[in-house]
Amino acid sequence: MLRPRVLIRLVGLALASGLLTLAIALSPIGNWEDGAGLRLRYSLRGPATPPDRVLIVALDAAGAQTLAVPERPDRWPRLLHAELLSALTERGAAVIGMDLLFAQAREAGDDQALADALRRAGNVVLVEALTRDTVTGPKGRILATSERRTLPLPLFRDAAWATAPFILPKTPDGVFEFWTHIPGLGNRPSLPTIMASRLGATDPAPGAVRRALNLYGPIGTLPTLPYPEALARAKDPVAGAATFAGKAVLIGLSESNQSRQADAYHTPFTTADGVDVSGVELCATALANLLDGSWLRRPPDDLAALLCAVLGALFVLPWGIARPATAAGATLLLAGSYGIVSQWAFGTHNLWLPTVVPLGAAPLVACGLGLGQAYWASQRRRAELEKAVELGLPRRALERFATLLADARHGQTVFAVCLCSDIEGYTTLSEGLSPEATRDTLNRYFQRFVPVVEAQGGYVADLVGDSVMSLWVADTEPEAAFHAACAAALALDEIMNGGGEGGLPTRFGLHCGPIFLGEVGADGRQELRAVGDIVNTTSRIQGANKYLGTRILATEAVAAHVDAQAKRPMGQFGLVGKRRALTLFALLRAPLPEPTRRAFSAGLTAFQGGNVDQAIVQFAAALAAGEDGPARFYLEHCRRGASDPAAGALKGVVSLPGK
Repeated sequence: MLRPRVLIRLVGLALASGLLTLAIALSPIGNWEDGAGLRLRYSLRGPATPPDRVLIVALDAAGAQTLAVPERPDRWPRLLHAELLSALTERGAAVIGMDLLFAQAREAGDDQALADALRRAGNVVLVEALTRDTVTGPKGRILATSERRTLPLPLFRDAAWATAPFILPKTPDGVFEFWTHIPGLGNRPSLPTIMASRLGATDPAPGAVRRALNLYGPIGTLPTLPYPEALARAKDPVAGAATFAGKAVLIGLSESNQSRQADAYHTPFTTADGVDVSGVELCATALANLLDGSWLRRPPDDLAALLCAVLGALFVLPWGIARPATAAGATLLLAGSYGIVSQWAFGTHNLWLPTVVPLGAAPLVACGLGLGQAYWASQRRRAELEKAVELGLPRRALERFATLLADARHGQTVFAVCLCSDIEGYTTLSEGLSPEATRDTLNRYFQRFVPVVEAQGGYVADLVGDSVMSLWVADTEPEAAFHAACAAALALDEIMNGGGEGGLPTRFGLHCGPIFLGEVGADGRQELRAVGDIVNTTSRIQGANKYLGTRILATEAVAAHVDAQAKRPMGQFGLVGKRRALTLFALLRAPLPEPTRRAFSAGLTAFQGGNVDQAIVQFAAALAAGEDGPARFYLEHCRRGASDPAAGALKGVVSLPGK
């Protein structure tokens, strides 16, 4: 569970990053999605395999030379088109679109032959032209626009199955959309929409709709036959049926020679040498998209901007919980993961998710905010460390306390496990030593003591004479703090009371609860201290060891985190200055012998039940079994109470006389 201040920092970073990313997404930078973003998507995906239901018959300069006709497509003999239409009809073409405008009369015989071929086919859609006229005012300001529709000659219009326009919305980044219905013509269906309906595709929408083209690749990617080859195949019954039967055939200008390009459009697949995609190929792409429902889906602008904001907030989260290097790596990993998932959605599900802002701006915003927050935190940390030095905190604890008090310069209340220790017989010890020798003895003691506490994640909060107050902050991971404090007490007991060289007999007390950790003192004389009732009570608990003959005493709340074999109940005690009795346990480095444990437990039960005679018997048995501490204390206590009931010693709660 995150600390409240960490959670607040995370929320603040997420909001700042999300809002900044949202602002970028709504700015002109968001429009780069239609250019750089889409080009990146297509470059990563590469050319795709188009459906084989759509076939292009290309009019180009090479075909004109082969057929010995004029190079300009509008000058090709209409009798030639009639011949091709008749052959395509015989070979079973499902629908034919002619991206050639027949708006003016030519040779009467040829025109009639083309009209007859159109009528016999019964499935040909002729293209209409749409011209936009503008009315300008002073300084070239556009005052109004009107769209003028140019239809095929009535001779051809009446003979064809349908006529329809095909308009590609142009943008500064090129063409990447098409109209299914033309808004300037009363939402009239476009040429690919009409052709798709012939093949059973449902109308994608009843009104004017712009669809994002799902491009298959550069010019020539869709199945394309030069006009002479298509005519030759169509005349062959076998080859013609295999090539055209059941297919949608589009006839139009498609010139791969850059110097001869006329009807061509800039797209993300425009080649490096400037070869664009022809209009008829884009019409065929739109038709193929409608037939298999593969046009690109993109979220609405407001939803796309919201997605960018969410990603911006997500990318910055590592900066609130990790070091800068790790956070930067995590941010890049998150951005890369989004890039992989969104590219997979683009390639397999035709889903066009935002690219430029999530993969470019959002990580930069997250890293910028994260680095700024890290710099501010480091500056604040330095100030706290300088303050800690002024307050006299030991250098090895500076780093930990600076982190702990980072958001509370003058201190804060925390839940902590306290370990108070005191050297047994220190007054007598120091009486026999010179001041320098006493100092050296204490220095050696602390050199062994402090590293044990810090190795268990604790803080040495206070050193007063031979007494040490150590803390384990338990706000975020209480279970770990309890275990660490108990482990430190047992380790120190082994070092100081285990008979090893350099150890000084030491008593320990353990308690837990809220304490205030911060500056204490008057102007000009302040110290960083841990204060509160819990601290004072822990000192009293430590002092109870000298009466009970124990080394480590802990309250019930602390002992609950210790295995049953590593603790023994000591009963309830009234400590000096405390109105409520505390249940204490002794922590053990080794299990108590079973006879002693059994006898002492029975004696304690009898004592707490008011059966003093039985308690005396059991405590005496425990003492005889080898116990020389708590059993002796309780045996003497019970005997005093039995001889002087008015003393109140037999109420189940032992009142200790002093610290």
